[in-house]
Amino acid sequence: MSKWKHFSKYSGIALIVATTLPITSYAKTYTFPEAVQEVISANPEMKVAKARMMQAQSALGKAKASEMPQINFSVTGSYSNNALNVFGMKLQQRQAALSDFGFDGATAAAFGSGDYTHQPDALNNPGSHSDMNTRIEVLYPVYNGGKVESYQNQAREMIDAAGNGEVAVEQYLTFGVYQAYEAVHAARSFIRVAEQAKKTAEEFVRTTENLVRQGVLVRSELLSARVNASAADVALAQAKGKEHMALDGLRILMGLGAEVEIDVAERLDIVLPKSDLQAIIEDAVNNNPQLVAQRKQATSSMFAVDAARADEKPSFNLMARQDWNDDSVGFDSSSYTVAGVFSWKVSDFGLTENSVKMAQAEAEQKQAETASMENEVKFEIMQAWRRLGVAKEQVASSKLTVEQAEEAQLLVQKRYENGVATFTELLAAQTQLDKARAELVASEFEVNVQKAKLRLAAGSMDVKQL
Repeated sequence: MSKWKHFSKYSGIALIVATTLPITSYAKTYTFPEAVQEVISANPEMKVAKARMMQAQSALGKAKASEMPQINFSVTGSYSNNALNVFGMKLQQRQAALSDFGFDGATAAAFGSGDYTHQPDALNNPGSHSDMNTRIEVLYPVYNGGKVESYQNQAREMIDAAGNGEVAVEQYLTFGVYQAYEAVHAARSFIRVAEQAKKTAEEFVRTTENLVRQGVLVRSELLSARVNASAADVALAQAKGKEHMALDGLRILMGLGAEVEIDVAERLDIVLPKSDLQAIIEDAVNNNPQLVAQRKQATSSMFAVDAARADEKPSFNLMARQDWNDDSVGFDSSSYTVAGVFSWKVSDFGLTENSVKMAQAEAEQKQAETASMENEVKFEIMQAWRRLGVAKEQVASSKLTVEQAEEAQLLVQKRYENGVATFTELLAAQTQLDKARAELVASEFEVNVQKAKLRLAAGSMDVKQL
């Protein structure tokens, strides 16, 4: 899933960023829930999710408002000597007189003589006149082919999508925090392994020095022991570096600067809500918030098709208007107009038809994307489930390997102290023990991470449910 990949950048920070800042006694210790809350409140992805929710809610408010009447108020002042405009202004102001029709002596004489070609000057060439129109108009939508209802249904689905998207962001951030949090504890386990290896290497140096003084070993063995001790110092420094990198990853997720010292509380062992693979897959299909959000978007696109089809249907709207006209600001001449408008588009030469087809194509695309995402979620769950099974077997195997390697190392060490084994043999036994201990730490880390991935895919990576 695209968002999964997006958030994996955050979780991968723990393995990329490095620092040499020590963890001091005044570092603030965050429990896992506190760290999650800090990330959710500071991470910009949450602001993006909340903005999407606000957009969807505003779209619903806009659609609901479309059902309500529109009330417009206007004041229009005009001044003209256009014959038609002047005559109309006087009529609207209820000031028209016979003289405005051109009735004068000359006009009367022309009518009396039967000269109907006479052109009355007062009507054709009036003087300038002013008009001040004050208007209140109410427009009420009665029926528009169901377009408003479609917009409302579309907006409601988008609100649900945005809500689930916000939950998805929270769960992805929770997963990122858990991975960084777990990485800190894993790094500290590596540090304990490295410290134990260093302590053993220093013991090897002291033992070898005694054996060299006793003439049991040559000085080259002492040099090898010192080289091994130096390598143990490097391994310990690398382990501490991993701890700092993991803390840096968590610090960046929390939006904190590099100068802010932080620490983590006790380790959190995740428990799966269900132990059956099929049950987890069913939970994911029904409850994965990102998948639910995608499904809601697909449903919303179907309502967009209905909205496009509304243009094929007739519409009916009402209008009521109150006017006041005067040659100056005033309310002397009052008039009203009430109208009902029925319209039905006979043909727009394919414009509406192609709009519907575009909406249908987008709806089909959304549905296909939903099906694809559902398959991807199922695959991710199956992958995490298989990896979890392998990691659990690795933990069990590593515990046995550590036990066997400890016994083998003690045996070789006694033989070395008695001068019947070389330092190379001793080093090989110790290396095998260190490797087994490190593999145990890594496999325990993998078990917890895969559990977290299963919860994330199932839609239950909620800090309150862990």
